[in-house]
Amino acid sequence: MTTRRNFLAGAAGTAAAATLAACSGNSGTGAATPTADDTSPVTLRFTWWGNDVRNKNTAQVIADYMKLHPNVTITGEPGVWASYWDKLSTQVAGNNAPDIIQMDEQYIRDYTRKGILADLSKLPIDTSKFAKGLVATGTVTGKVTALCAGVNALSIVANPALFTKAGVSLPDDKTWTWDTLQTLAADLTTKLGAGHYGMSGGLFGDSVARAWMFQKGKSLFTDTGFGWEPADMQSFFELMVKYQSAKAIPSAAENAQDFSTALAQQMFGTGKVAMVLTWSNQIAAQQAAVGQDCKILRLPSQTGVTKDSDLWYKSGQFQSVSAKSKNQAAAAKFLDYYFNNMDAGKVMLAERGLPPNTDVLASIKSSLGNADQKAATYMSDIAGELHDPPVPPPPGASTFQAIMERYVENVQFGKMTPADGAQKLYDEAKAQIKS
Repeated sequence: MTTRRNFLAGAAGTAAAATLAACSGNSGTGAATPTADDTSPVTLRFTWWGNDVRNKNTAQVIADYMKLHPNVTITGEPGVWASYWDKLSTQVAGNNAPDIIQMDEQYIRDYTRKGILADLSKLPIDTSKFAKGLVATGTVTGKVTALCAGVNALSIVANPALFTKAGVSLPDDKTWTWDTLQTLAADLTTKLGAGHYGMSGGLFGDSVARAWMFQKGKSLFTDTGFGWEPADMQSFFELMVKYQSAKAIPSAAENAQDFSTALAQQMFGTGKVAMVLTWSNQIAAQQAAVGQDCKILRLPSQTGVTKDSDLWYKSGQFQSVSAKSKNQAAAAKFLDYYFNNMDAGKVMLAERGLPPNTDVLASIKSSLGNADQKAATYMSDIAGELHDPPVPPPPGASTFQAIMERYVENVQFGKMTPADGAQKLYDEAKAQIKS
């Protein structure tokens, strides 16, 4: 079931070096020197979370690689998000971590700090064709410990059929602001009639808060904590209350219900909302849910200038190598195939997000479905407008999303003022951050 919480869960100043060159060395205590030939028998374990499609695609890439490298045996260990991290933590504690580990941005810094992830800059993985800034998203204190497994960006998906029904034109997403989005959404709410709204309430969560902070010259997270003050979040909550008052978004009760509902039953999927916040790699799911051809749009800016939307390329998931693996070079060679081989790209397509390798993306674009081709075009359109990617969050930040959701709900229900909600969010979330 894809709820708003699932959607938001699946969340550096400069681009890192273009190529991760192979070199000898030991990147983890007890690990073998990362060199390997093409004939010695090697056994690897690869763990990831996902759905049936991801499991099937990943298993196929593994099988194809083993055909090319008969000396290599790779055992897949698929899991599900709900239990993945507890299982991985147990494996790490028991010195039994898989060689290749699918990683999420909220855990990279903690796992790196504890020495669990190898420095991929010392292993033979070519990232020279990765899109701008992607290597930096998995770089911690100069070590590249995770590489993007699928790239996407924040977007707003519109249902043109509801715009036509309301007699309202689609917006120019290169010039719109938060105020013009509010006016547009409120107009749609009025013209579509009772039970309908212009914009989904999911607009006001931690993902858009990150963009909001970028637009204010701040950042949601730094290496060690927050890059904002309560007054910055207060302005975001005040914007949310303005949207509520204008009926640009649903009521607090409707939002609370929508957040916990499967995607196909959410208000956008049932044709009750004209626009919804989504990551670009989820347009296929949103379009399938609503049963209409949809339009993908940029986030608004505070200035009406396209570049000031401050979007960034987000790494949807990452792949890492265990620092305790005795076969780091072999694991890296598999990941080099996984990231850079055209045949592997044709198998995985866009299930984890678009390929980080721009040549692979170009080669598979014609094989993508209608919605994923829209996402690819969107990612290309915004390429020249991007903000530097955010740094991996500090340890303890994995609780931030849930904490923020609670204060968003409290402010929407009028239990707290924007000022109180922002201050309490800051204090509670900051207490969870580990130095």
